[in-house]
Amino acid sequence: MPEFTLEDVAAHKGRSDLWIVVHGKVYDVSKYVQDHPGGPDVLIDVAGQDATAAYEDVGHSEDANEILETYFIGTLKDAVEYKRPTAVRLIQQTPAKEAVKDKTSSVRTLAVTAGSLGGILSLYLASASVRSHINLQDLVKTLPSVSHLFPSKLADFHLPQGGFVNGFIAAAFISAIAGGVIGSRLSKLTYIESGFTKYPARIKRTAIAKPNPHLIPGFLHPKEYKSLPLVQKDLLAPNVYRFVFQLPHQTDVIGLPIGQHVAIKATIEGQLVSRSYTPTSNNLDLGRLELVIKCYPDGLLTGKYLANLKLGDKVQFRGPKGAMRYRNGLCKKIGMIAGGTGITPMYQLIRAICEDDTDTTEISLIYANRSEEDILLRRELESFAAAYPKNLRIWYMLDHPPQKWAYGKGYVTPAVMREKLPGPSSDTKIMLCGPPGMINASKKALVSLGFQAAGSVPKMTDQIFCF
Repeated sequence: MPEFTLEDVAAHKGRSDLWIVVHGKVYDVSKYVQDHPGGPDVLIDVAGQDATAAYEDVGHSEDANEILETYFIGTLKDAVEYKRPTAVRLIQQTPAKEAVKDKTSSVRTLAVTAGSLGGILSLYLASASVRSHINLQDLVKTLPSVSHLFPSKLADFHLPQGGFVNGFIAAAFISAIAGGVIGSRLSKLTYIESGFTKYPARIKRTAIAKPNPHLIPGFLHPKEYKSLPLVQKDLLAPNVYRFVFQLPHQTDVIGLPIGQHVAIKATIEGQLVSRSYTPTSNNLDLGRLELVIKCYPDGLLTGKYLANLKLGDKVQFRGPKGAMRYRNGLCKKIGMIAGGTGITPMYQLIRAICEDDTDTTEISLIYANRSEEDILLRRELESFAAAYPKNLRIWYMLDHPPQKWAYGKGYVTPAVMREKLPGPSSDTKIMLCGPPGMINASKKALVSLGFQAAGSVPKMTDQIFCF
């Protein structure tokens, strides 16, 4: 491969002629500027420069790395290896020993108080033996700091009359009561509950869980490309095809968890090209892999390769891939915004949720297209909405709607989102897939409505998830 200097790269810093350097490799991303998910300004800011630090700071998925490699044109002369900044970790120590020490000191103080109380009562009553009648209520009132330790009925108890002996007996009696009460308090402070005494006895029953069919491994391999023959090709809309590929055996499954996608690789005009797509089929469809793809006339992989496939031609697949791995109970409500062929990952989730009788997730879908004939999988979507009205609600948006159109017109605005999607909540997720312009506008609008901003690299924990 050719070798370039930084001066060579710096000469290509225009919007239509844009080179960058990442990890010592030179990429010509001129044709990718408008398609960049973060917008063209992100690439223009690092045009003609070493963008390694910016590329690593943002973080990129495996798909992004594969796309970048398709624009590789050479290496950088005298490239310096990039070193990621070392993260500083702070460890805060908890004052556990001091807490134990304080509690021990408190128990010791209370014990000393109990002993002192007995002595005080003995001296007081012995010295009061000259009195002809001793009232315990009066005695308790003289010690207000401990009066709450004595039962109310003892306050009316009257000691027998006469002399030192009676006073000594009374002192012993009261000291025993005080010691018992305070001893009970001390035992509660020092008693350690056992797991056998804290929890009642239970009978454990083992529930037999059914295996999730969508987690069964199958034909796909995450690191190796495998070939499958095309057995069916249907035109669904202008330039939109349904491709059906046959697995080696009729009982085979593709091995694709819900929410993930596959990569297709091909060599076109001497250039290796790879793109990712979400199948509309899943592990319940034995022996087949089905894709719905829009083939743009000027698209390198779609227009020049997929659109020209003939029955029997073999295509290379790899997977599963992607950050989304849907499971029952992921959240209570899902809002979806899809544009064009961006409906395919949404359809995969919709189908899985509706076909699972135990999944009560509520889905609100906004699906945007140019015209009514561009609406993909409409029959399938509306069948699910009619059969599972508690799970799925659909709202279409068209740029050019027909007369007497029952749905929306124009862009997916914040007002449309507020009306048709669930509001921000810890049990709500919003999922996006479609043209970059629509996705960027939707992100900003959702943040203005109170949703948490999505990161540059999609994660399942994101409140706004982008396929």
